[in-house]
Amino acid sequence: MSRSRCLLVASSLAVLLPASAAAQQPAPGRTVEATGVASVKVDPPRDRTHEAPIRAAVEAAEAKALPRALADAREKATELARLSGLTLGAIASVSDSPASPYGPFYYGTFGPDRFCGTIRTPVLKRGKDGKRHRVGTRTRHTCRVPPTVTSTLTVTFAAT
Repeated sequence: MSRSRCLLVASSLAVLLPASAAAQQPAPGRTVEATGVASVKVDPPRDRTHEAPIRAAVEAAEAKALPRALADAREKATELARLSGLTLGAIASVSDSPASPYGPFYYGTFGPDRFCGTIRTPVLKRGKDGKRHRVGTRTRHTCRVPPTVTSTLTVTFAAT
């Protein structure tokens, strides 16, 4: 393809693409936004002593929670549209809102998105004075499975 033909095709696309993208956008002020929330219980894995099985169980719960959160948002948006005299249209945008101030992950004992780690506990003994004194520490590996996973979605729908 010659250089002039490439420039012609590129300039045509530059003109056509923004027009088609603008046609897909809803009219300003004609949107309905709703937030959907869903919590799903995490099925504890058989092996609760390693990170990978726990992570897989949490991801499976997240996979169940996201569609439920979307359905909840759609239900709320339908009600809002009905009350305002609008008809709900297609989804214009979706954002995954963090459920905690630390972000959309489990923030547990061992840090963000970590389910296993080492816990140190003090070893205490009573002294001759009758008071308890720390004489050392005991370390052990432990894992914690979060009981539930919560997904929060903010969905914007076009409305007519």
